[in-house]
Amino acid sequence: MPRIGNGPRDVEFNSVKQLMNRMHPQPGDNVMRVSADEADVPAWQRNVVWTAEEMGLLALSIIQNYPIGLVILWRNSSGVRVPIDGRQRITAIDSFFHGRVAIPDLPAVPENYRNRKYQLLPEDGNRYQLLDVRDRENFEDYRPQIVEIEGIDEQTAMDVFIKLQGGKSLTKTEIRAALGGKVCDFVTDLTSPPLATTDDDEDEDEPSSHHPFFKQVNVRNVRKAHRNLCDVLLHEHLYPGSNKHWTSLESLYRDKCTSLLDSECASFKAQLNRFQAACSVRDEDQRILLPQLKSAFLILTFFRAWQEVESGYTKPTGYIFSDVIRRFEHLRLDKKNEVPWVNFTAALSNAGYAEGRISERHDILMSFILREHPGMRPKDRRRMFTEAQKIAIWDRAGRRCEYEAEGVRCDITFGNFRVSDADHIVRWADGGETTLENGRLLCQPHNRGRGEL
Repeated sequence: MPRIGNGPRDVEFNSVKQLMNRMHPQPGDNVMRVSADEADVPAWQRNVVWTAEEMGLLALSIIQNYPIGLVILWRNSSGVRVPIDGRQRITAIDSFFHGRVAIPDLPAVPENYRNRKYQLLPEDGNRYQLLDVRDRENFEDYRPQIVEIEGIDEQTAMDVFIKLQGGKSLTKTEIRAALGGKVCDFVTDLTSPPLATTDDDEDEDEPSSHHPFFKQVNVRNVRKAHRNLCDVLLHEHLYPGSNKHWTSLESLYRDKCTSLLDSECASFKAQLNRFQAACSVRDEDQRILLPQLKSAFLILTFFRAWQEVESGYTKPTGYIFSDVIRRFEHLRLDKKNEVPWVNFTAALSNAGYAEGRISERHDILMSFILREHPGMRPKDRRRMFTEAQKIAIWDRAGRRCEYEAEGVRCDITFGNFRVSDADHIVRWADGGETTLENGRLLCQPHNRGRGEL
C-alpha cells in the first residue's frame, strides 16, 4: 500500500490570529495562503453548511479554551493550503473574527456572552456588543490543532477525506452540488437540500423539497436523490435524448454555470408543473403523484415520452397519460419475462444513463402508447411516419410484412424496423392520415410496387 511521504506535519502558524493572517495576507506578505473559499477548495469538499448560531457557538468554545478537533490542510498544486477536514470550523473562525457572526442569544450561553462579537460592523447598530479585551485576546491566542499534508495529488487528498468521513464517499450528486453557479442555485431552489447532513446514517431521509413535484415523488430523498433526479430531468429538458452519465450532468453544471437563462429556468419549471399534473391521480380529496414514479431513470423515460406526445402529437379522446403509465407498469410487472417488458427492465437497470439504453426504453414506451391509442397523429400533417410510429407498427405486425395476396401473407421478416417500410393503408394521396390505425408494415418490394402513396 502507498504511504503519504510528506505529512501530516505541524504548521508554522499556531494561533487563531496567525491563521487569519494566512487566510487574509496583506499585499507584499511572503506567506503561503490558507483558503476555505469555494474558488479554492476541491469539488468533493462539503459545502459550508453551518448556521450563524453554530459558528458563534464554536467561537464561544474557543474563548473557553475547549478543544475543537484537528484541522487537516492539503497544499494543492497551486500552492494554496485548503482543508481536507475542518472547512466548517475554519469558516466559522474566519466569520467570527471579521464580525460576520456573533455568539448567539441562547439559554445555554452564559448571559455575559450573548450577542457578543469579536468586532462590530457599521451596520450592526445596537444589536451587538464587543467582547471584553481579555476574551478577544483569548480568541486571538487560541492554538487550534492544525496539520498539513503536501506532495500528494487530488485523488489521494480525496481518499484521505473519504477515510476521515468513515469511508463514506461523496456521491456524484453531492460533488455536483459543491460546484456552485447558476445551475447549482436553480436546482438547490427546486430541491432544497438540508443545511446539514448526518454523520451517523447515510440512509436517513433529508428534508422535503421546495417544488411540489419533488415533495410528492415516490423516491426517498437519501444523499440528495431528489437533486439527482432534478439534474437528470433538467439535462433532458436542455439536451433531449442525450446520455445522462455523471460526466454529462457535471458538464451541464459547468457549461451553464454563468449562462443559464431565466427563460430556460422558467420553461423547465413550467414543464415540471405540467408533467406533475399529467402524472397525478385522485386519492380521496387530493391529487397525488403516481406511485410508479419511483426511480430517476424510470421517471426520465416517462418524462421524455410525455414531452414527445405533448409537443408532437394530437391526443385522441380518452387519452390520459397517468392511465397509460399505470397500465404500462402493470403489464411490465405481470409479464416481466416476456418481450418487450424484459428488454425495458434490462435497459432500466443496466447502465440506465447511457444514450442507447435511454432510447431503447423510450422506443418501447412510445410504441406502447401508440398501440394503446392508435388514432394519435402527428400535429403537423405529415406524410412520413415518426420513428415511434414505425416501431409501433413493426412491433404490432410481429416484425413481418403484412402484405397479403389471395389470402397468403408475405413471409419476409425484419430484425430491425429501419429495414422495413411503414405504409399508409388509405394512401396519403387519397387523404389517408399518418396514424397507427392507418399504418401497416411492408417490405420494400411490396411497398415500392404500390406506386405513389
